[in-house]
Amino acid sequence: MKCFKFNQLAAYVDNVLSQEEKKHVEKHLEFCPSCREVVTALQKEDAFLQAAIQSPVLPSEFDDEVLSKLEPYQPKKKKWNWPYQLLTAASIVLAFGLGASFLSDMEKSDTGNSETPVVQEEKEALYSVEDEGVLLEVTDVRASPLKIEVFYRLKPEEAVLEDFLKKLNVNHLSQVGDDYESLPPSGKIVDLNGQELPQSEVSLGSNGWTQNSVVIKPAKNEELPLPDTFRAQIEFKDLFMQEGEWKLEIPIDVTEAKKLTKSNSYNIDFMYDDFNAGPIEWELSTNAHKLQFYAEYTKEKRDQLKEIMKARDNEELTPMIMPELSIVNSAGEELLIDGVNLASHMGESFTFEYEFANRVKGMNVTENLPRSEALTLKLKGFRIEEPENTQFALTEGMEETDENGWTIESVTIEEDTANSKLVSIIGKTTISNLESFIVEVNTDKEWVTKEVINTTVTNEGTFIIQTNMPNSITNYQLDITSVTKWFEKEKEIMLW
Repeated sequence: MKCFKFNQLAAYVDNVLSQEEKKHVEKHLEFCPSCREVVTALQKEDAFLQAAIQSPVLPSEFDDEVLSKLEPYQPKKKKWNWPYQLLTAASIVLAFGLGASFLSDMEKSDTGNSETPVVQEEKEALYSVEDEGVLLEVTDVRASPLKIEVFYRLKPEEAVLEDFLKKLNVNHLSQVGDDYESLPPSGKIVDLNGQELPQSEVSLGSNGWTQNSVVIKPAKNEELPLPDTFRAQIEFKDLFMQEGEWKLEIPIDVTEAKKLTKSNSYNIDFMYDDFNAGPIEWELSTNAHKLQFYAEYTKEKRDQLKEIMKARDNEELTPMIMPELSIVNSAGEELLIDGVNLASHMGESFTFEYEFANRVKGMNVTENLPRSEALTLKLKGFRIEEPENTQFALTEGMEETDENGWTIESVTIEEDTANSKLVSIIGKTTISNLESFIVEVNTDKEWVTKEVINTTVTNEGTFIIQTNMPNSITNYQLDITSVTKWFEKEKEIMLW
């Protein structure tokens, strides 16, 4: 895969290429970090020059004096016939007079040219394997007893990339997005004797198409504990729609990470009329953290919900208690969430396992916060989703009606179009902590489509439901199917 010359990339930045040439460069930039660095540097220089042009105008004789000292420009032969011109004399003056910081980053060749900017060298691969025209290089390994993450980059040959984009009918990798799903890698961890170790998950990270990661999460097992040293075996069978074999066996050492991995718990329960929450347990390590939260309904609430679900006979309408929380560092920045796993025990109690990366937004995916960093759990409250079974039969101009703590005060209409009207249903509720609810609005006419509406509730418990209906409809059925409640509970717990 041959990189472009500096002048060619400069022509791309200056937008003087033909459409075909521009596409050719952009395809290359998709998977060449070195050329991307050059383009980024050139774009910064362009922005700098634009800002400099807005500075006070120099005396008229200044250009003549500078130009008299410059040697005439000798054009060079180019392999590509691009309509690209070098910097104008005014730009050269600005570059020398005001752009020294950029030019100091240019590396001169043996002939004295300053055409090659110094760019950060591509990180050397730790391990690599190549097949079917695709090179897979491992660039970083981050490992702890909670998570093994192997970072890699892909380097397809140009013909492979062209064929891949053609098959997907796109011009660039950036257009692929989530529409393309490659076969997931297989992965496992084995001890030095080749015996497979317990693991809970193997997945792809989400760091970009040509630079990504494979994540293996060890599972706790007292009979087969995780050793200090072991191996991660990773295999891909499909890259860029090429069927092949990309196998890697990577040594892993978590000796130091084990020393820095700590577990603790917070035993105080949070007690409410309808549910209880707690205790909280957590495990912190060098590149990942886990936090487990337990919550359950009270017996009286469980019995009430069972009756509602029995009347509903709808398996999709199930209750749920969800804590809202975050982990912040000493600067108040939130750690990134890697995932949330929910275990529901017959809809009566719930176990949440939150997984956090040991980094904050803006950090490189291969970086982690130091283990000396203070971490605090911030609990904001609990959001409860419950099934509801309340129905109303309504007509326009009806009187106030009540049911199960809900009141419909009025049904009014406004003209919308020649054939339809806007129906406003105004009401209130005495249900405490209610945040929103879902209602189905239907009519006695089969040809009118049922509408599902998510409705918010004010602090005073009032609400308004609005829907468009044909002018001929005067009777409406309301079915309140589920409610969402918010229980605020601010609490800070020092984790580390």
